Amino acid sequence: MTLHSEQKLLEVSGLTKRFGPGCRQCEHPESGDASSRCTYCETIWACRSLDFHLYPGEILGVVGESGSGKSTLVKCLYFDQEVTSGSMTISTYKDGQTNVFEESSQQKRYIRNHLMGMVYQNPYLGLRMSYSSSGNIAEKLFAAGHFHVGRIRERASDLLSRVEIPVPRMDEPPKQFSGGMQQRVQISKALANNPPILLLDEVTTGLDLSVQAKVLDLIRGIQRELQVAMIVVSHDLGVIRMLADRTIVMRHGTIVEQGLTDQILEDPQNAYSQLLVHSLL
Repeated sequence: MTLHSEQKLLEVSGLTKRFGPGCRQCEHPESGDASSRCTYCETIWACRSLDFHLYPGEILGVVGESGSGKSTLVKCLYFDQEVTSGSMTISTYKDGQTNVFEESSQQKRYIRNHLMGMVYQNPYLGLRMSYSSSGNIAEKLFAAGHFHVGRIRERASDLLSRVEIPVPRMDEPPKQFSGGMQQRVQISKALANNPPILLLDEVTTGLDLSVQAKVLDLIRGIQRELQVAMIVVSHDLGVIRMLADRTIVMRHGTIVEQGLTDQILEDPQNAYSQLLVHSLL
């Protein structure tokens, strides 16, 4: 549901993340298909000058092979990693006039706690496994300034029910749950404060196919019901086909193609995108 008449919710320009000092050869590569690792100075360019946007209620897919930079991208958006350069604006934060990458640590925490939710590939990164499931949700609510215990318990119960975690198990720690259930607890925690933006990084990797299908159905249902905008990272084009309105194809830290998902999957223009799509068939 790409609504081009609407104001962009999130806009990213020139996002660059490198690991290493960089040098003249890799900062200005002659080839448009340069490797992400510089053979001269060993710098790794995980993301190089990425430009993209996200509309309210839209699902944007990010696809590419391992090492393409797609997971680094969402970690930069969530401030898990500091960008080397670039800008990001959010229309619901200071009227979309401020580069949030340059904000203070305090303001970045505010954005993480109020405007974004993150679901990691590894639930151990997104959950405290020894806390109860309801306690994990409470942690997110506490961070956003909610302290009424009764309302927090009610919110946790509602969210866990929404992701099909039995309410009688809300006080059990996620370490006692299956991988699929842990991902669903992560999703409920990420949604605790009704953020307008949800980031999902390879959330179905390592799950059984039947469990993958349930998690994907859950994500689609949440998007329809809550109209939350999502950025979904996956190496699996089947996941992207099922979820995304538009898709970005990444290789060697750069965007090689972007457009409507149907167009990317049915008539890819870039040679690497064609290779990806043909590998799915």
